[in-house]
Amino acid sequence: MITELTKKAARHLQETSTDVFIKVADVTFRLVGGDPSPEVVGAMSRFVVDTSSDAEVTIHTSWGELGEENHGRQLFDSGSLWQLYEEDEGYRFRLAGVRPGQSTYKIARFNREFTRGEVVCDPRRTAPDEPVYPLQYPLDELLMINLLARGRGVEFHACGVSDEGGRRGYLFAGHSEAGKTTSARLWQRQGGVELLSDDRIIVREVGGEFCMYGTPWHGEAEISLPLKVPLTHIFILRHGERNEVRPLGKAEAAAELFGRSFPPFYHPGGLDFTLEFLDRLTGAVPCAELRFVPDESVTEFVRGLTV
Repeated sequence: MITELTKKAARHLQETSTDVFIKVADVTFRLVGGDPSPEVVGAMSRFVVDTSSDAEVTIHTSWGELGEENHGRQLFDSGSLWQLYEEDEGYRFRLAGVRPGQSTYKIARFNREFTRGEVVCDPRRTAPDEPVYPLQYPLDELLMINLLARGRGVEFHACGVSDEGGRRGYLFAGHSEAGKTTSARLWQRQGGVELLSDDRIIVREVGGEFCMYGTPWHGEAEISLPLKVPLTHIFILRHGERNEVRPLGKAEAAAELFGRSFPPFYHPGGLDFTLEFLDRLTGAVPCAELRFVPDESVTEFVRGLTV
């Protein structure tokens, strides 16, 4: 049975462990663990920061043998690795293997704002020499999606390009197979650009300006950088016989972007915020459908449009 960490236990963990700080899209996460101390692996290691400043999210980590007890009222079942439940104090994620009947290997509990939490890993489901990253995918992305939906921003299925030394930011949004990875590789060959991600981009409104951020959740090209740039142009990707654009009105642009975003459908307030955010975003940043051919001519075509 998993119980809430008491204040005394939480203080003990804090005093006896080395904290790890991660910063994604200007949201700082603090991982506090005892035995084992949390580690960060993979692309997320690029987002580790050395900071003693206050974190927006604090997560305590521990070991515990997990059973199959009642987890609360189920809100969502991914049909794969995770399910989300509602409890009296907040929410609980259950993570288990993808095959039917596979047992729970991790439980994550959060308050209703997703700013405080506890992650319990079952040592029986972890190889002895395997690094212990408590927020291992998909939990880290699930946590971010829920945080964003509470007034912070939106994550998109998109490739992000920083051009002209960070003065221009292009968001290329698309479903799977729409050309995000192809676009990322084409832009990689150009001078004066940086790729934020080839698959997941976060957009936030900062001081009245929309900015996009790289994330650790990359695609096939494995591009992920902890960068932030102003968002100046949005393109909905389509394959075409030639390079051409069709400007989109606000309503159509918002609908296209909503279909390529990751709102928590189980949270009505989060859905409302996402729709309001898209309304503001499409009113502030030019949006167009981009039909393109998969060669370097499209990069010069886009630059010509944005001069």
